[in-house]
Amino acid sequence: MAGRSAAVAGWVLWVVVQVVNDDPFPPEISESQYGLGGTGWLFSVWVLVLAGCPLLLLRSRPVPGPARVLLMVGFAGAVVMALVRTDLGAGPMSWHAKVHMFGAVLALVFLPLGILSALRCARRRWFRLAEGIVAAGLLVGGLILLAAIGLDDAGLGPARSWAFWQGILLVLEMLLVSLYAVVIKTVEPGSVRAGSGTPVKSALR
Repeated sequence: MAGRSAAVAGWVLWVVVQVVNDDPFPPEISESQYGLGGTGWLFSVWVLVLAGCPLLLLRSRPVPGPARVLLMVGFAGAVVMALVRTDLGAGPMSWHAKVHMFGAVLALVFLPLGILSALRCARRRWFRLAEGIVAAGLLVGGLILLAAIGLDDAGLGPARSWAFWQGILLVLEMLLVSLYAVVIKTVEPGSVRAGSGTPVKSALR
């Protein structure tokens, strides 16, 4: 129950940080700018709730494989992202902005990998849907890199294009977390995927 509530809270807080910063999606510079100023704590809460949701779900539905480790690494990155602020505006990055970006990369890479690993033991259609979301995330990640080197690949100017695709990537991340929260009950604890794709009881049990 707590895990699913966290997934819902993640969407609510995503809207709240946009409202209190008067910067609706897509943001002017980046989602991380929501963490600046007197209301920056809301950004931190949002990041921690979103990243903590998959771990809360694992408490009631343990899964085999590296899912737990991957999710823990992703959550550690989210903690860094939530506690260490980025810079105000564009320009040369400070040391703390680089630390913030490092945490964001860990969260945005390892959380999807952890969820995908956990959903290997879910029903095939949910696993395929998760694969599709992760594949879309990889495509968007490439567009972020293109915008980072100065290509206006969203038609908004290089800086806003970078912010736009970063925002899209975070939305995909929230969709993946929400999918996991919805289908967690179809994940068979201690199961492995057979050649046919059907979850079966592990031979170790």
